Amino acid sequence: NKIMFKKITLILMVALLPVFAAAQTVKLGYINSQEVMMMMPEVNDVEKQLAEFNEKNMKYLQDMEKEIQDKYAKYEQEKDNMTEAIRKVQEEELMGLQQRLQTTYQALQQEAQKKQAELLKPLQDKLMAAIESVSKKQGLTMVYDMMSGAIVYKSDAAIDITPAVKKELGIL
Repeated sequence: NKIMFKKITLILMVALLPVFAAAQTVKLGYINSQEVMMMMPEVNDVEKQLAEFNEKNMKYLQDMEKEIQDKYAKYEQEKDNMTEAIRKVQEEELMGLQQRLQTTYQALQQEAQKKQAELLKPLQDKLMAAIESVSKKQGLTMVYDMMSGAIVYKSDAAIDITPAVKKELGIL
């Protein structure tokens, strides 16, 4: 009986060993999120909206530049007939317009970046949900994004070794 029990126990241990080993296996995955994102059909709509947005902004900047060029041409044409005080006022006005153009350009650039982030957010959320779903189905512990260099998925089985490394270094 004891011999039979030991044989059954040994057989069960040998049979279950791969199961226990598999439970401790870390499965890593990687993705090129930019490649996937660019293939999503919604990207075309986002690109179209951004192009329209940027076109309006470019038109505004071109109008400002034209205004400055016209005023500068007029200044150049009339500067010899101006008094020193009027010439100085005109030059300051032109410099102010140039500074306003630069400030406007920077503000529109920031606005374009904000608009792009706003339009891409739903696509990024959709992509992250798909990454999480696939990762769970494939039993992955972590997924690394080759484009951003970041971990884009981490399962509950992933282990944070920060405390152990701090302890190892004597940093408590």
